[in-house]
Amino acid sequence: FKHHDLSQEGAAQAYYRAGFQLAAEADPHGHTAWMTRALAHQALAAGRRRQARDLAEAALARAADHADGATESLLHVTRARTLAALGDNAGAAQALLAAEDALARDDGPQAGYSLLAGPAAGTFASHTARALTEAGDHAGAEARHRAAFGSWDQTAFPRVHLLTWTDLGDSLAAQAKADEAVAAWERALTMADGMASARSRMALASVRGPLAAYRRRGVPGAAGLEQRMRHAGAW
Repeated sequence: FKHHDLSQEGAAQAYYRAGFQLAAEADPHGHTAWMTRALAHQALAAGRRRQARDLAEAALARAADHADGATESLLHVTRARTLAALGDNAGAAQALLAAEDALARDDGPQAGYSLLAGPAAGTFASHTARALTEAGDHAGAEARHRAAFGSWDQTAFPRVHLLTWTDLGDSLAAQAKADEAVAAWERALTMADGMASARSRMALASVRGPLAAYRRRGVPGAAGLEQRMRHAGAW
């Protein structure tokens, strides 16, 4: 994951595959399903949507009757994201409902391998928001991004907070809430100081276009934030 976060995808895939092989030897069901999920996310990030969907469905098949509710929930959310990316909004909605049902199950503690990714509620909210964004439900995505802040400890997960603020700004911009979008992106930039994360830099770079449009329209704070972005080397 560290290599993925630094955009070193070849090395990331090599480690993911090694992790998959080790997991298969130790636990061919739950843990292997979790490593399959990691491969699905990498495929999705690379634009290989059908491959990502196939991997997400394979992960769920492996985990059937062998995963706690929290872990299974995150597998369903991954499938929802891949379906939304393929334009299957109805399928994505069904997958999100299955994820909610699994998360609500009280069947033991969350598996250690999935808990390393962070609290299930926070991961569920963050990835649900991204699925809703793919489906064009920007108001729903905004609500889920805001919910995620309550589950992620900012000290322990600063990068997640930065990405959530950036994504929240994007959701607000898509709803023509320009002032709020600028404020969210400003929070993200403030958190970026000293953070070594290619994904975070790319997320900040992605707001260049809409921010320039806001500056031309005279949206309060847009011009100042654009200058701060340039000074910080965001673009």
